[in-house]
Amino acid sequence: MAETAAARGEYSTTAAHSWIGELVLRLLGAALQILATWAVVRALTPEEAGVYFRGFVIALGLSTLLRGKYEIYLAQHIIGGRAAATGIPNGVLLIQIARRVLLRSSLLCAVLLVVMADLDIQAPQLQTILQTYLPFVLAVPCVSLSSLLGEALRAANRTLGIVVAAYAVNLSILLAVLLAPADASLALYSWAFLLGSLVAMGVAVALAWRAFPVARGEGYSLPLCRAARQGVDSRELIGLARGVLLWGPLCVLAVWAAPIQMAQYAVAARTALIVDMFLPALNLTGGRETLAATLPAVQASSRLLLRQLAAALLYSSAFVVPLLLLAPATLALYGKPYDSHLAVYALLLGVQWANGVGRPAVRHMVVQWDARRIGVAVGSGAVAVVLICALGVTSYGALAAAAASLTGALIFNGRAIGMALSGARKFGQNNRNRG
Repeated sequence: MAETAAARGEYSTTAAHSWIGELVLRLLGAALQILATWAVVRALTPEEAGVYFRGFVIALGLSTLLRGKYEIYLAQHIIGGRAAATGIPNGVLLIQIARRVLLRSSLLCAVLLVVMADLDIQAPQLQTILQTYLPFVLAVPCVSLSSLLGEALRAANRTLGIVVAAYAVNLSILLAVLLAPADASLALYSWAFLLGSLVAMGVAVALAWRAFPVARGEGYSLPLCRAARQGVDSRELIGLARGVLLWGPLCVLAVWAAPIQMAQYAVAARTALIVDMFLPALNLTGGRETLAATLPAVQASSRLLLRQLAAALLYSSAFVVPLLLLAPATLALYGKPYDSHLAVYALLLGVQWANGVGRPAVRHMVVQWDARRIGVAVGSGAVAVVLICALGVTSYGALAAAAASLTGALIFNGRAIGMALSGARKFGQNNRNRG
């Protein structure tokens, strides 16, 4: 009873703000995302933009691999309403895990800095590239922490916080383009990313503190218990596979493809991400029970789950289809050579559509944890994306990476839907048998 009441209280707070204000903030976030991308590709040549966006892969990709197992465990705790059962409030667990993620990412950052310093001495011809990527390496701890906090907010259905935190990076990039001299080096834009990441981390900390309040000092006085540490560590391989599923194609593209291919993919991907800014809110607006955390996922009937999936399908399709129709006009904003890659953009919109449709099932799957089946779902998707991208990147470049991403999203979300429906049916049958 206490657990359910707490979850309801938390959820009612989530839904309390004005939907008009939320819509304005999300529209602003989408506008900043597109404007920042447009400004970069206008200020840099396609080859320079490709080198610059490789830095995003360093910061965002590495941070995903570092925090994967922690995000999964934290999501289970928040979505499943386990605070009362475990005696660990969400805010306390978040602080404990955030400290570990920050330490882990800082250690990796230090190692990479040592490697870069050695390369700077041993290979002076790489000095320009190292100067460009140095800020992205320094940003790894900031991105790791802000992304972890953003995923915690997402688990609690406070998706607006992720959008607001992203303002800082996009505004920083925009200001760098506006204020930079005509002969500015790539390193200037890289430092702008680092500055934006620092501010975004601060915003994410403030939003998480408000969403998961804890008494002063409480999160630091209680160390992560042994059972929680074991639970986190048991998800290591699944967390790594999830990172490969999300960032494998981009890593292959960044290493093997020409910089222009990297730039074309990055422009399409950043534009397609505006779907992720709106879909969670649209799902919640259309049916508050669809993604609510008040009902533990393991207790959901197949009928309720089908309603959830139908609502997600409706809103995902209603949002993505118009964007597909507007794709030529959208890419035309960026000019050549970005306006000719409609297929890449369409495939990446398909990735966002698949993730939107499967989100209710993924939330159920996270709580109704079956490590073997989840490992197969995530692992098969990860293997598929790497193989497809590796085999096709030489001939098709960005198109191969986009096709690999869509294949992985379809595999993962399809398996998640199957697992959630199967679990809901079993629960319903058990209830009938007990009745």
